[in-house]
Amino acid sequence: MKLKLYPDESVYSICARYYLYTGHFARLVKITRNNKLYLSLQNAFLLMSPVSLPVGSRWVRDSYFLEKHSAYPYFSHFIVNPEQRKSFKQLILDGNPYILEKGLHPDHGRKLSLCPCCVDEDIYKYGEPYWHRSHQLPGSVVCHIHNVSLVSECPVCKERLADRNDVIPKVLPLFCSRGHSLHCTHSNSNNDLFTIAHNNWLLLHMQRAIRFTKIRKNMFYFFNRDKVEQTHSFYTTTMYSKFLSRFGEEMLSQIGLSDQDIVLPSLWGKETLINPLIYIIYMIYFSDSLANFLKLKSDEGLSNNGSL
Repeated sequence: MKLKLYPDESVYSICARYYLYTGHFARLVKITRNNKLYLSLQNAFLLMSPVSLPVGSRWVRDSYFLEKHSAYPYFSHFIVNPEQRKSFKQLILDGNPYILEKGLHPDHGRKLSLCPCCVDEDIYKYGEPYWHRSHQLPGSVVCHIHNVSLVSECPVCKERLADRNDVIPKVLPLFCSRGHSLHCTHSNSNNDLFTIAHNNWLLLHMQRAIRFTKIRKNMFYFFNRDKVEQTHSFYTTTMYSKFLSRFGEEMLSQIGLSDQDIVLPSLWGKETLINPLIYIIYMIYFSDSLANFLKLKSDEGLSNNGSL
């Protein structure tokens, strides 16, 4: 049997289709890690190793799942220390691909989401829909391509479509269990939500790691340019107030950030692993996008819509 791997498909989705097509549900019990085999990339790879899974002329390895079908690239950019990166990779391969999500954003990612427009395009291109990893990123509540709201529950009865903790992974449905159509397209009018989703996608596909020192240096550039007195009171009160007035508490809550998450001092300590969504929000605040922020050089006077 050959199982085609689709672009941006999550490991959850790959395993769900494998179980459906082969009927190999019984093989779940052979690996006793909570009977949730798809929660381990290594286990997913072992499950499908007897199956023909060619990618070009190469056979799929667990590292391929890691880079192309999990959210690891999104979370790993800020793990600059080589030993830490190696440790995190091994934790995910041997244990759980959601280890970073659980550590940085415990409530994120349990509910899987879909884009109705992507579903239509997937069916047209591949004959079936699938779960996209980019739709499951923290803060992504709209599709980065179609700018429509992502769907994680039935619009009629509110039944949850799928959960990353499902014992048996579910293929992407077109209807809920009560027969209600999930094809509910709601256009998004909040430009910030679309910008966040697009920047999430960029971070997921960025080839080079982002250095914490680069982010810190660029933020100090904005403060120095505007002659801001960098005091503890400024970081915790003044800047916090300006940040809330820019994005609003309702929108921050919508993307899963609390008031404690966005306090600026968390970005000024030693190089550490922080929820990438927080970095992205601040980059958008200072220079409209992740790309603009990272391109900034201290001797350049780029425009700043989030000026202080």
